[in-house]
Amino acid sequence: MDAGDEHSMAVNPPLFISDDEIHAAKYDWLAARDADADVPPERVALLFEYYRALISLQARQLADEFRARRGRA
Repeated sequence: MDAGDEHSMAVNPPLFISDDEIHAAKYDWLAARDADADVPPERVALLFEYYRALISLQARQLADEFRARRGRA
């Protein structure tokens, strides 16, 4: 099997982003941002981007679910 074939057989199950995951990501970002210990700014920025990405993915997920229920998937 060629390396290119490996990816063609991969299964991509749909993602599900829960509210709990978003709350946890927000908590981690705020804890790092407001920490008394020295948290590198790069770490804070990375945690914020992860939080922002989860929100974006969940918004897309909700829109896809809404369109699917209306028969416009």
